[in-house]
This record gives sequence, structure tokens and C-alpha cells, in this order.
Amino acid sequence: MEEVVCKKCGKRFEYGLTGPTYPGGKDREYADCPYCGETAYSTMTSQIMVVHGLEDEVKKDK
Repeated sequence: MEEVVCKKCGKRFEYGLTGPTYPGGKDREYADCPYCGETAYSTMTSQIMVVHGLEDEVKKDK
């Protein structure tokens, strides 16, 4: 997973690709911020883009 900070709202989230890769049938997949909808990254792939917000997670180091 790739962790990024949204350029529009400033919140942290992560994205990654999952699933098998196969030739042909590629679609554009987008990593949209789960908080404001701004597109942070896109790519042509046969995999599926997974996005997960990090701002709501409870810190576990306490």
C-alpha cells in the first residue's frame, strides 16, 4: 500500500492494487481521496484499486 496526503484536504490515506493481472481488458483505476473525492493517482490495469482512509484510525502506540 502507498500512503499519501491529499493535496486538496490534507488528510492521509493509502491505496494499492489487488487481484490478478491478465493481458487485455485493462481499465483506468483511480485512487480517489475517501474524504473529499480528489483523485491522487490513476493507472491502466486489470487489477482493482483499493483505498483506505487513515485519519480515523486510533493510534495504537499509547
